[in-house]
Amino acid sequence: MDKPTILVVDDDPDLLQVIEMRLTFAGYDVVTATSGVSALEVFRAGRPRAVVTDLRMEGMDGFSLFERLHAEAPSLPVIILTAHGTIRDAVRATQRGVFSFITKPFDGQELLARVAEAVAVSPLTAVGMVDAGGEKMLVSSNPAMGELHRQARLAAESSEPIIVLGPRGVGKELLARSIHGASANAEKPFVPLRCGQWSEARSGMDLLGNAIERAGGGVLFLDDVEGLSPAMQVGLLPLLIASGVFAWTARAPGRPSVRVIASTTQPLAQLVRVGRFRSDLFYALSRTSLTVPALADRRDDIPPLVAHFVSAGAMHAGGSLHAFAPEALALLQESPWPGNVRQLRHVVEQALALAVTPRIPAALVARLLREEEQKDLPAFDEARRGFEYDYLMRLLTTTGGNVAQAARLADRNRTEFYKLLARHQLDPAAFKQSGK
Repeated sequence: MDKPTILVVDDDPDLLQVIEMRLTFAGYDVVTATSGVSALEVFRAGRPRAVVTDLRMEGMDGFSLFERLHAEAPSLPVIILTAHGTIRDAVRATQRGVFSFITKPFDGQELLARVAEAVAVSPLTAVGMVDAGGEKMLVSSNPAMGELHRQARLAAESSEPIIVLGPRGVGKELLARSIHGASANAEKPFVPLRCGQWSEARSGMDLLGNAIERAGGGVLFLDDVEGLSPAMQVGLLPLLIASGVFAWTARAPGRPSVRVIASTTQPLAQLVRVGRFRSDLFYALSRTSLTVPALADRRDDIPPLVAHFVSAGAMHAGGSLHAFAPEALALLQESPWPGNVRQLRHVVEQALALAVTPRIPAALVARLLREEEQKDLPAFDEARRGFEYDYLMRLLTTTGGNVAQAARLADRNRTEFYKLLARHQLDPAAFKQSGK
């Protein structure tokens, strides 16, 4: 594992050498600068995990350097050292979002402890994809996400359909937009269509036809494609099959080709087995598939995501910057995030709106997380329907679609059991075809 890099800034060369030796001996890579101006150059060249800077320096002082650094990297921990430490300076530093404030002569162990805490909450250098306009669409420092970005870049070079898998709120549409933004047709439209909103076949086909026309050589994004009714799946295929190969939408005279990218939260292969999704539609879509992992599986992405949302909030608010206290950021990293990145963004934006000081405290974050937890509890009827569906799926899988046997195991008569299957649109014959 690479050593964390620490930038140390001080115009006293002797003290600079002492701090460099202490941190190097403790296992850090250390880069140094003797002024605020040179520190900015070093920071931009190497992106350290934390900064230790003197307060009183000629030209740009420690506070000014901190403000310049946080304008570019709001989540970067900055530790300020000074021989002129006062309560007023300490309050001023923490209110501005400085990570820690230590007076000289400082205790070496205290300095190492503060640096270790800073590195623990500091994001790794973030990687991401950008759209055609240069806006960063995906922010991550996770190796698995880095591989996903690589696959997405390759997908952007082709014209094949793509299916994007992952739970709600992970950024499936952002990934689709990034792929489109990196493609040769980036200037063409990106048209999202929410499949779960199609209640009637006729109105759904009208929406689809209009969306294809609006996409005009760009991308048609089918969000929640698992929500298509069987009738709509049948109606969709002829519009998407060209020359027997599922690649681009219908090439009717005068109509430009349209790339299809679909997203789903469900295991479509399982829905195919139980007869709820057409196999030809599934296999055509899944020629290229990309999976966006849940936020709980990539917690190292939380600090860079928080920094991105803070920076975006500052731009929206006209330049007002906030910083999360280390304890507050730790709470965010420990939360389960069932709503994934979308939920994290909501909490961060709420915290920015409610914060009364530049440094957002852990108490505010804890309160917002409690409110989110209460809000995520499903209604009783919704929870019961989910249990019924999962239970019926297990029964039919276990019995190979034998309704009589499944009804006996459920302790229900066959008539009642058939009503349950109809309510959840489950076809017992599909389980027999699966070989169970």
